[in-house]
Amino acid sequence: MNKIKTKDSIISNIINYLEDSFRDNIISVYGIGSYFDETLPFDWKITDIDIIVIVNSFNNIPKLEWTEVRYETKNIENFNVWLGYNTLQGLKEKEMFAHESFANYEWSLLDLKCQENSQLLYGRDIRNQLPKISDLKYDFDDIFVRSLYHLDKSLKESRSSKKPLVSKREFTKAVFKFGFYLCKYFDKHYYLTSVLSISIHIDNLQIADSIRKNMLHFMKESNIFRRTDKFSIDFKILRKNFIFFIFSLLRNGTLHRKLEFQELVNYLGKKFNGLPYLIRYLKLSKKIYDSSKI
Repeated sequence: MNKIKTKDSIISNIINYLEDSFRDNIISVYGIGSYFDETLPFDWKITDIDIIVIVNSFNNIPKLEWTEVRYETKNIENFNVWLGYNTLQGLKEKEMFAHESFANYEWSLLDLKCQENSQLLYGRDIRNQLPKISDLKYDFDDIFVRSLYHLDKSLKESRSSKKPLVSKREFTKAVFKFGFYLCKYFDKHYYLTSVLSISIHIDNLQIADSIRKNMLHFMKESNIFRRTDKFSIDFKILRKNFIFFIFSLLRNGTLHRKLEFQELVNYLGKKFNGLPYLIRYLKLSKKIYDSSKI
């Protein structure tokens, strides 16, 4: 099996681990996310490394008792390394993929299918075996709610005085994921997942100026944080404004759904673990939600 040459000791350690553990089962290994994004500035603070391992079968891949999804987390040289395992057949069939991964199917295919979004680290390139991007039918509910998931985590971690950076980082994840949602919802041909590409594309979307201006503001602040571990304005105010920015778009029917207050509460309660912190935040601000307008 052909190994892609790399000078990166962290990636070498990851590949060595995978070879030692699953050598005969591995088809290919891809790197996705910020660690492999060569468009980011040199001072971008990266703490996570996301790896997709495509295998022939799950027979020898360990799993946690509570899920059929196969993944591992490791700490290597102070990086949080996430290893997600998928079968090639699962990547070809959405229904099977839902049992193999927590990720959004279409987003995952964009990451792997497009060379701009991922880097082949090991094995053979299977991009031409994946479904065509033009054939994908996007689940906007699923893409959208992933932003809300990270908002909920941000609110949760804010309750711990020991995790202020975690809360802020989760907030930036929510902003970036919502930015991707906007790009994809308003431009079905959009296919890039890079943070900088999302920012650039938002600036060119055919959307209301007020929406564009607000979203670029949140993207800019998130980019600042990822380079400095700080925001230029008070974080709690920034997060509050972003939450009600999203809620106002839902309230006014700008997005793929139009939801009144109780409809939104019910909607959130059915997603992931019920998004309890976001629901609590919403209920405390009912009057603002009911009167929100863009």
